[in-house]
Amino acid sequence: MPTKSFSIQTSQARWTIITTYFIALVLDTMVVLGYSTPLFPPFTLFVLLYWCANFIDRTHLFTAFILGLLADTLYQTTLGAHSLLFVMLTFLMVRHRLRFKTYPVWQQAFSIALYMLLYQFLNQVFFSPILEDGDFVTYWSMPALCLIAWPIMSRVLQKLSHTAAHG
Repeated sequence: MPTKSFSIQTSQARWTIITTYFIALVLDTMVVLGYSTPLFPPFTLFVLLYWCANFIDRTHLFTAFILGLLADTLYQTTLGAHSLLFVMLTFLMVRHRLRFKTYPVWQQAFSIALYMLLYQFLNQVFFSPILEDGDFVTYWSMPALCLIAWPIMSRVLQKLSHTAAHG
């Protein structure tokens, strides 16, 4: 079975990866400031899972730790809590990524939705957010949005990384 992945080293797309992390942090900041609905996923984790799945020459655990610390400062939570969440989910992706890369995009989307559902569950356990009547459905619907958004984001980041490596 041929894989639809690409064999680009992380060093070839370093600036693309850093730029996408920066854009994801800006989008997360916009969500926190209330410019969008709480339905949106943590974009930094979303992008981190993509890069972890597609660049197998690195484990991305240190990156997950740093992005988790940045998420802790952004969400004003206990320092290290999001780092723990991000590292745990990145570790699960590292253990699963060789199989994950062979899945069709729709099946990858279901896997990512499960990762985000696990993130929401652990987020609920760690931080126990106070959910009002209307926020309950939005809070637990975020993995469904990831299911829809993964094919789009995957295609965009794949094009960006190919452009960075061959451009």
